[in-house]
Amino acid sequence: MRFIHITDTHVGPTPYYTLHGQPALLTLEALVDRINHLPFKPDFVLHTGDVTDDYSESAYALARAALSKLRYPIHYVVGNHDRPAPMLRGLLDKTPAGERYDYYVEIGGFGLAVFDTRGPVDPAGTLLPDQLAALRDLCHRDGPPLLIAIHHQPVKLDTTWLDEKWPNGLSMALDCGDAFRAALAPARDRIRGVFFGHVHRGFQVVQDGILYCAAPSALFQFGSWPGATEPIPSWDEPPGYAVVTVTDSQTLVRHCTFPRP
Repeated sequence: MRFIHITDTHVGPTPYYTLHGQPALLTLEALVDRINHLPFKPDFVLHTGDVTDDYSESAYALARAALSKLRYPIHYVVGNHDRPAPMLRGLLDKTPAGERYDYYVEIGGFGLAVFDTRGPVDPAGTLLPDQLAALRDLCHRDGPPLLIAIHHQPVKLDTTWLDEKWPNGLSMALDCGDAFRAALAPARDRIRGVFFGHVHRGFQVVQDGILYCAAPSALFQFGSWPGATEPIPSWDEPPGYAVVTVTDSQTLVRHCTFPRP
């Protein structure tokens, strides 16, 4: 199975909306065109959150107009800049069943489990007790190969502002990372990867025998050097995405870039 991992598109309420000077909608349209003209056919696209920047109906309408041109199915994760109700209405014509948008689908013999990790104090993330219970119920030893998709980082990334706190006291990470990883542990041999966004940087980390992958942001990257204490955009780096190939025995991740529009 092959899929395209995209994240953090941050579409705004108007076609001309920019974030840190970058045109969000035009960049997303360029990414959709790039995916549609790849020299192979992916099975699906995974968007790990922050589809929009302000979770407005107009932003989701613009995002939908761009993403509907993809030639492949797309699965969404709720980001800290998203909200389930307007996101599902705007992108999928659905009404969420609860305050959080979690789901599980099987694709070509692989399971994809998606969890909404928005935290009570943005931009940090969390999982509620019932979500952790559902994750433990899912991650038993036997079953199909499994992919986990969330928005917030569940592991350390060797960068102070990501792993600890910003100077203003805010945090980016999943606040229950230890409990999250403990829930995954029984299914270690089934899990082909945990995929996330939020950090505006491609990362690959192996911890306790499980692969954790962040795709580059589809809009702009943040500098994430060891010791960096605050997020600063890295303008010399282009927007990007990841191509993920999953087999019964391995997971291969290619980080790719595309030109700014």
